[in-house]
Amino acid sequence: MPIRLSPCAAAAGLLAATILLAAGCAGPARKYDRAAHAAGFTQTLYQGPRFHHKIFRNSAPLKDGRLHVFIEGDVSVREALRHAPPDPTPRKGLMLQLMERDEAAAILLGRPCYHGVYEMDACEIRHLGRERYSREITDSMTGALRAEMQASGAREVVIFGYSGGGSLGLLMAGQIPETKALVTLAANLDNAALTAYQVSPPLSGSLDPADAPPLPDSVAQLHFFGERDVRLPVSLARETLARQKAAAVIVPGIDHDCCWQAIWPEIAARLQKALEGGAVQ
Repeated sequence: MPIRLSPCAAAAGLLAATILLAAGCAGPARKYDRAAHAAGFTQTLYQGPRFHHKIFRNSAPLKDGRLHVFIEGDVSVREALRHAPPDPTPRKGLMLQLMERDEAAAILLGRPCYHGVYEMDACEIRHLGRERYSREITDSMTGALRAEMQASGAREVVIFGYSGGGSLGLLMAGQIPETKALVTLAANLDNAALTAYQVSPPLSGSLDPADAPPLPDSVAQLHFFGERDVRLPVSLARETLARQKAAAVIVPGIDHDCCWQAIWPEIAARLQKALEGGAVQ
């Protein structure tokens, strides 16, 4: 999983060799951009009051004014520091892969300091660590999404969040009345439970999804957890799910990283049923 920045030998001779060498030295942000381009997505950079956000879009037209919004998970500070400047861009791009499978109009909303803007925005390690779900971060994400909704004409959103992106998704959904559904995958829904379980420093400065008011009944909630996930087991989310009056969907054979792409059809089918008013089992 970790992508290490290997030293590059000096390019000599053929231009083709130079190009190959440069490609081998590309950081996570550039690799993510290339994967998005290969998937046929366009991208723009939204400039908010404090942070920039890279936004990737597919070409599907809006249907019934509904926009799907994908949010990637956390990248650890240790991984980010493997590059200079630090680069917390996701190494595997799970949500990018799921968006590629989605047939609805969709965007991937980049998180602050991710996707090559760390230095541009004078980001600090705290933005990737203890303050990664701070009010400053969530307000910026919400502002970027509202700008995208206005530009695209979207009247409703369905938010998909993986891991820490699910934490942000829950926090954002409470600020966006146009949210029609929230779908989380292997999400951290309780900061205190997570840090106690991992024996890690508290997320001081971050908002805690466990403290978020219950979302309105009009918001369909689907929270998927891998049966084999030992990094973020469903037990950590029980109290938050009870507060949200939402149930966990336990997926056999899945851990934290693998293999969410394989069950995308099930995720999409359950979402469609929930949006149609059917009970989620």
